[in-house]
Amino acid sequence: MLEFFQNLIETFMTLVLPSCFKILLVVLVAFFSKYLVNVAADNFLSRLRKTGRISSLKQIFYSTSSAIITAIAAIMILHELGLDVMPIIASAGLLSLAVSLGAQHIVKDVVNGFFILLEDQFGIGDTIKIGDITGVVENMNLRITSLKDTSGGIHIIPNGEIKQVSVLNYRK
Repeated sequence: MLEFFQNLIETFMTLVLPSCFKILLVVLVAFFSKYLVNVAADNFLSRLRKTGRISSLKQIFYSTSSAIITAIAAIMILHELGLDVMPIIASAGLLSLAVSLGAQHIVKDVVNGFFILLEDQFGIGDTIKIGDITGVVENMNLRITSLKDTSGGIHIIPNGEIKQVSVLNYRK
């Protein structure tokens, strides 16, 4: 019986304990990485002059960086637990390819929306003209821009379809 407990303690000390420390280290590095990315995003975005857009861009940076760091940390933890992560990585690559092919319009809308916000092309309260539609920007996010025309109608335009914008009264 004593030999059983000695083997159990030896196994715990040589196999389990180092893995626990490595997993703890991965978690700590992930939290520290999230913090560093958020500080860097705050410093970068604080240089933009439009405060309304800064909160939208911060949320994009925070959620994207958090998802990426969490996925990498999860894969590292699974690897440390002894699981083969190569099928998971390959499946994630194939899944992202399938999603990107199936959701090309959504991806195009999001990318255009990101650059509209980042480049400060127009904002909420600006009067703009997109194609035949003229109105005041009521709402904007990564996917869509909402315009309210003079008759009170709301026009929702996907950002991927915005090719040319005329800003009629640029607010400062």
